Amino acid sequence: MAAAAAVAAGCGGGGSAGGTAAPATKRVGFFVSSTAGTFSHVWVNIKQAALIGPTAKATLFTSAAGKTIDLASLNQSGTKLFAALGVGSVPQANFSTVQITVDNSVTVIPQGATQGTKNTFAGATGSTKTISFSANSAGTTPIVANFDLSKWSASAGQVSASCGSGDGSQVGSNSETAQDFDGAVGNLAGTAPSLTFDLTGDGMTTHVITDANTVIANSDGSPNPVLANNSRVDVIGTVDPATLALLATTVTIRVGNTVQPNRVSGTIASTGTGTFILNIDDCHGMLPNATTVNVATTATTTFQDGNGITVTAAQFFTAAVVGTRVSAQGTFDQASNTFTATSLSIRQDDHGGGGGGHGNRGLEVDGPVVTVDAANNAFTMTIQHFEGALLTQGSTLTVVTTASTQLSGVTLATLQAGTVLEVKGAISGTTLTATEISTGDDMGDDGGGHGGDDGHDDLLHPKRK
Repeated sequence: MAAAAAVAAGCGGGGSAGGTAAPATKRVGFFVSSTAGTFSHVWVNIKQAALIGPTAKATLFTSAAGKTIDLASLNQSGTKLFAALGVGSVPQANFSTVQITVDNSVTVIPQGATQGTKNTFAGATGSTKTISFSANSAGTTPIVANFDLSKWSASAGQVSASCGSGDGSQVGSNSETAQDFDGAVGNLAGTAPSLTFDLTGDGMTTHVITDANTVIANSDGSPNPVLANNSRVDVIGTVDPATLALLATTVTIRVGNTVQPNRVSGTIASTGTGTFILNIDDCHGMLPNATTVNVATTATTTFQDGNGITVTAAQFFTAAVVGTRVSAQGTFDQASNTFTATSLSIRQDDHGGGGGGHGNRGLEVDGPVVTVDAANNAFTMTIQHFEGALLTQGSTLTVVTTASTQLSGVTLATLQAGTVLEVKGAISGTTLTATEISTGDDMGDDGGGHGGDDGHDDLLHPKRK
């Protein structure tokens, strides 16, 4: 970014209300990486990143609450990983500096330690710290801030920090960690599951792409997720450095447009009765002070499997063994290092790559049978309730069975129109290949909660009994 042309090459201009041509702009992605040092974890809360020039300032990323990042996790055995924080519009101007604003509080955990210390940044004034470095004149897309942890030191409650320009050419789908983006949906287009929409939040707009492997669910675990313009959503995914589109791994629709609670994710270290210890690798709205956190559940905690399908507490803890990736939303008590979860979900492998790469995901549908084609081991049904994908309530779905399909309380030979079924399987287009079929209770009564048997005859999920 030594010259304006390096920033705005290939960009189009536009007209203003007064007829004066507006400066050409270019969309630029902002990523964070790190160089390994003597710390196993370095938790910072990044609030803004901007390009600074003699006459202009262009915001690359901004968040009132900030984005909490473990900088040390972005370097694995010398291999750099990249976290996308935002996509900004850069005007035609001469930029020489990248300026990053972080909260003054930083947690560092030395190698081999399990407990960290909270520090402040040396030289900080007020509640934030500004870290600046020279812009990379080799190019602008994407812009990478590389935090060189080998030059970081902590002493007497203060941390001395170092950051420089990273190599944007290294950013790719296999080197990027999935990040959480929050905002409102706009310009929704396409046909489920292949959708596009703009996600607007914290003054930025990011283009989002979903596909058949994107997990879509309601925040409260209720069935029939509906994505619509103005919906408030949390999107986890990776930003394509070439197109700058956010490839969604999961989309969580906030029921009632509620404010996002604290969130933490990682792998399970050990389990107990309704509790587990989590190795933290990502969080939102909190600054950890240890390598792990104690996760507790309550009678109202909801649970979802890796496909966004609501399950019971017993099913969740059967599947959530040591090493399982889990995401929790709820409240965090710093003093006791306890995270009380309002919702828990098993996570697909979202560290690297966006939507896609998991094969056909599972989903769950229930509704009445319309027609039966026993000769071809198939039938059609009307969708009443669904979980794990975006479907259309009231539409017709073709269900096919295979030799491995588990049938409970029903056979194709005796199946009749009007029979209400629950079907679990993998969908492609409008055809669902069933793994399980039953005449059990519908998904409207299948909600989470910490309780056990709900008194219904549940043939689809025998583990609940």
